[in-house]
Amino acid sequence: MTKVLDFRKIKNHKLKNKSIEAKHKRDLNYLKEEKYKVIFLLISVIGIFIGAFSYRFINTQLIQFIFDKLNVLNSGEFNTIFLYLFKLDLVFIILNFFVGTSFLGSAISFLAPTLKSVYIGFLSGYLYNEFELKGVLFSILLLYPCFVITTTSLIFASNENVYMSKYIFNCLNGKISIDNVSIKLYLIRYLLLFIIDIICISITSLMIMFIAPKINIL
Repeated sequence: MTKVLDFRKIKNHKLKNKSIEAKHKRDLNYLKEEKYKVIFLLISVIGIFIGAFSYRFINTQLIQFIFDKLNVLNSGEFNTIFLYLFKLDLVFIILNFFVGTSFLGSAISFLAPTLKSVYIGFLSGYLYNEFELKGVLFSILLLYPCFVITTTSLIFASNENVYMSKYIFNCLNGKISIDNVSIKLYLIRYLLLFIIDIICISITSLMIMFIAPKINIL
């Protein structure tokens, strides 16, 4: 009877060890899948700081040229505001999408979120230096929520770019065969992220339409 109990203990111990090993492997796989998102997030944060600090060193005429169209945010017209924010975001989405379809894309997948983050930092520096607390209030209430969501979306898209680019590279090397499912998944994921951006920009445009004229900084 004692031997049977000992055998059960040994068996349970082995099963417990296997369960721990399986959990450990799952955690490692999760970290491997998420590492690019963490890297892109860190690069984006650095990009914001670079953009904010670089504002002081940019020519005044260039700053005026870049932000001249910001006045549309104070127009009070939904279509005008929406188109401005949409076109701005679309530039980064298109850039990101085509980076992912290149066999060298994994090496430059950080490009779109970095450029957008530098722009956000630069815009933040401009609004703070030109309008002080009103500029900060305008950013926090109306711009940052949208930027957080759309930049996060861009980071997720960049993560997809890495795997898609590696997949294309392996296809060109003949290591794997072309799979329509992988391409469809890539397009579907981008479509979902694009829809999220559209919804976010629409809500932000409505908020700006009603609130921006009251802050009145542009």
